[in-house]
Amino acid sequence: MKYQVLLVEDSKAIQQMYRNKLILEQFAVVTADNGMEAIKALSQSKPDIILLDLMMPIMDGYKVLQVVKTDQKYKDVPVIVFSAKGQPDEVEKALNLGASDYIVKSITKPNEVVDKIRTVLARKPAEQKVTQYSVEIKEDVYDAKKLSEDFKLNGFKCPKCQVAMLLDLVPDFSHDTPWFSAKFYCPRCQVNQ
Repeated sequence: MKYQVLLVEDSKAIQQMYRNKLILEQFAVVTADNGMEAIKALSQSKPDIILLDLMMPIMDGYKVLQVVKTDQKYKDVPVIVFSAKGQPDEVEKALNLGASDYIVKSITKPNEVVDKIRTVLARKPAEQKVTQYSVEIKEDVYDAKKLSEDFKLNGFKCPKCQVAMLLDLVPDFSHDTPWFSAKFYCPRCQVNQ
């Protein structure tokens, strides 16, 4: 069975070089030119691993990484960040968002990239997941009632079963200050709002 690699790279020359190398090494390859195309490609077929550039138009690699690691369908897919940037804070940011590894393009040869992909695939079941927090909102606290009214959240009750909705918070390490992405969901019937 061939492993499938989603190669997300906006430089056509680099994308073509690595696509050819990966095919030669017996990988199936799906390519995307930017973050939005990567998300679309994910919805069409689930790859075994993602090789992800950071600096891209439309949607950068950090946002793609966040989407992948917070989506139940894709969170276990390992992501190797493949970037021209190599500063320690960039590496730390990517690893905090759930990247399995980080490769600096300018100092890494194609054979080393293939070796890194095989290494990460070999340890795939042991991947670390991104921490998420679930918080119950009390309607009588601070601006909760206004929030519920403004966003038609029905007093934070599930529209389907009337159980108290929880606020699901996921850390977003792509910002310099503490930042979270959030959504309301029902713990009983899994309705998202």
